[in-house]
Order: sequence, then structure tokens, then C-alpha cells
Amino acid sequence: MKTSLNLKIFIISMLIMLGGYSLAFSNSNLNLKEKDFRKIPLFYLNGNEIISQNGEAFKTDNNLSLNLINLTIDNKKSFDLINNYYEIQEVLLIQGLHIKDVEYKKFGQIKIQTNDNKFIKFQDFQISNQLKTLKLFFLSDQSKNLLKDFKSIDLRHRNKLAIGYF
Repeated sequence: MKTSLNLKIFIISMLIMLGGYSLAFSNSNLNLKEKDFRKIPLFYLNGNEIISQNGEAFKTDNNLSLNLINLTIDNKKSFDLINNYYEIQEVLLIQGLHIKDVEYKKFGQIKIQTNDNKFIKFQDFQISNQLKTLKLFFLSDQSKNLLKDFKSIDLRHRNKLAIGYF
């Protein structure tokens, strides 16, 4: 009886130790995956740097052929432009448009190029109102006819937009 009790204690203690090891092993793998996840490249910055998911900027290796969004910035902080990117992309997805390039000019113009070579222009200090205008337009019945074969949309006019065609 004493032997069976010792055997049960031994088995239970082994299970506890193995469980603790597997928990520690899975946590160390999780931390490794989180570190790798934070280094995922998201944007090209001015053609010579890459911005990772955690905001780190590092020089590019010209041999890299990544399909990243191009950010071109004259004098604005990259985080501001990245924030604008996400806000703009959310509205463009209503029409199935995907951003390829974001260019920020010194005088505050934000120029977007989509994957299918359509251009959309914003003014940085009016961007929230311009996005509301664009969203309302995209959701309207009129947009279906007006967006056939368009080349560009300019939202820099007060509460209006201009559509350019091929």
C-alpha cells in the first residue's frame, strides 16, 4: 500500500513538473512570436526605409521585394501620415479601392494612389471633413454612375469634390 501511494505521488509530481515545463515552453514561444510580429514591415518610407508594425524605421535592403504601401513625406512625421492612411483606407474600402502610395507635400496636400492607378487628393487640415464628404458620396446612389471610369477625385474644395475622368 505504501508503494502504491509513493507511485501515485511520483506520477502526480511528474505531471505537475511536465505541465509546468509545457506552460513555460509555450510562453517562451508566444513571446518569440510577439517579437517577430512587431517587426513585420508595413510601409516603405521615402523609398529608403521600412516602417515595421511597432513603428521602428530601418534602412531597406534593395534586394527586398515586399509588397508594401509607399509613404513619401516631405516634412511630416510618419506616424501622422500612417494614421491618415488607416482613416482614408477605411473609407476607400467602401468602393473596393486599396491604397498603393501615400504622398504628403510640404503645403499639406495628401495624394493617394490606388492599386488600379486612381488618384485621390486631400488637404491635411480638413481631412476629417473631406473623409465624411467622400464617405457620403460613396454611399450615395449617384456615385455608381459618376465613378465609372474615373481617374481622380479631388476633395480639397470646401464640402465638394471634383471627379476627373480618362
